[in-house]
Amino acid sequence: MDDLKKKFEEFYNALIIVKNNLINFLADNRSSIQIYTHLDADGLSAGAILGKALFRENIPFQITVLKRLEKETIIKISKDIKNLNRFLIFTDFGSGQYLELQNDLILKENFDSFIVLDHHLPQNISSKEETNQIEDIHKKTYQWHVNPYFFGIDGSLEISGAGLSYTFTKVLNENNVDLSCIAIIGAIGDIQNKGPNKSFLGINSIILEDAKRVGLIDIKSDLNFSSIKPLNEAIAYSKEINLPGLTGDANRSLIFLKTLGILMEKSNTNIKTLNELSNDEKQKISSAIIEYGSIKLDIEPSRIIEKLIINRYLLKNEEVGSELYDAAEFSNLLNACGRLNSGSLGIAIAMGDRKNSYKKSHEILLNYKKTLLKCLTWLQDNNKIQQKEYIQYFFAEDVIPETMVGTISSMLVFENEERFDKSKPIFGLAKIRDENTYKVSARAHETIVNKGINLSQAIREACDQSKLDVLGGGHPPAAGTKIPIDKVDIFLEHCNVTIRKQLYGK
Repeated sequence: MDDLKKKFEEFYNALIIVKNNLINFLADNRSSIQIYTHLDADGLSAGAILGKALFRENIPFQITVLKRLEKETIIKISKDIKNLNRFLIFTDFGSGQYLELQNDLILKENFDSFIVLDHHLPQNISSKEETNQIEDIHKKTYQWHVNPYFFGIDGSLEISGAGLSYTFTKVLNENNVDLSCIAIIGAIGDIQNKGPNKSFLGINSIILEDAKRVGLIDIKSDLNFSSIKPLNEAIAYSKEINLPGLTGDANRSLIFLKTLGILMEKSNTNIKTLNELSNDEKQKISSAIIEYGSIKLDIEPSRIIEKLIINRYLLKNEEVGSELYDAAEFSNLLNACGRLNSGSLGIAIAMGDRKNSYKKSHEILLNYKKTLLKCLTWLQDNNKIQQKEYIQYFFAEDVIPETMVGTISSMLVFENEERFDKSKPIFGLAKIRDENTYKVSARAHETIVNKGINLSQAIREACDQSKLDVLGGGHPPAAGTKIPIDKVDIFLEHCNVTIRKQLYGK
């Protein structure tokens, strides 16, 4: 804990430096702030946190949601900055493009009124072990660039983009502590609750303590099923718990629940959700599932309990049973908004709109779930996943939207997809509209990341070997880039070779 405290103090002091950059600009210019953020749940949370904090300070702002921060985007921004005279904030991306920002904004335009708040590995850095190179980047960019890796903090696990934005706004004004719950939503969106029973580690745990201290979040031990779906469906279609005989069969799951003597139907004949059951009823279900798994499936009870019982983060100011009450469901809602090109709607909800925006989001969430199911079914029923010796890949064709190819890749790897080979990383490729390029989203299961797979490094090396002048990177288990269509075969083969080298050193 002492080590974490020291790292946090260094990190906090770095945020003070970039905060002063912003304050000095505002003192000299009567202008507004332009925020650029990513479209996923973490990016939308990050943008909402910044927007809410600036609104409270009566500072005009505009938020732009981007699919990715590309060279072309940075060039366009550099051409507009002097005419607009705005301070720029990049959040949930920017570290992977820091050289372009430095070159196009500072060196070419002599413009340094911007900051980067990002948790991804910096450009040209393959792993957190490259401490000397990371420290060198920190020294050269500290006036405008804050990244957790500069302080020995793992940005894939200990703090998200929303966590960075939250801590920055807390430096701006301590009263922004109430935005901590939005940072937790963002961290869940980036699957950073990877401690025992889905707890948080590192700075995320400090942010969680802030949210608890001001009475915004309750932490509850609960069953690891959706809290708002009919429980038989939640069990049958669980993404994380596989119970042969129940998984995939909502009717048999309902019969299983009824045999426990639990009244599952409400007066309107709808099936109860997890939220609507008593603690005694949940205990019965928990014991029955442990017995079912250990006796019928011969699974060690401790392994079942590890997945079955989790921490659930409940937002005390939200309506019980709504998509916003459970932080994980809130995160899913934001992700749906971003992936279906309604990022501004997601930001409005995260900033507090509980009327128009929230109502509109219900249809988006329903469409999102339908689209996910359609995409996964299409991939599997049509054998669209192709194999090389060390990687697997699929083309989205005209079925999977570009904005969802990363989500589909993640679902294949991280969720309960029995027919998917988790011993190889997956590369999803979707054609970008109006461009002769593919978006590439790569994912790897933690079991092979622990064996040495680093997708951020693999993608960068494959791009270099394919002689592609593109930006690429991310984290070891999740990374991406974009490549010309006519280079796809050579790129994938270089990925295949690079992954082989990571596993076997040759």
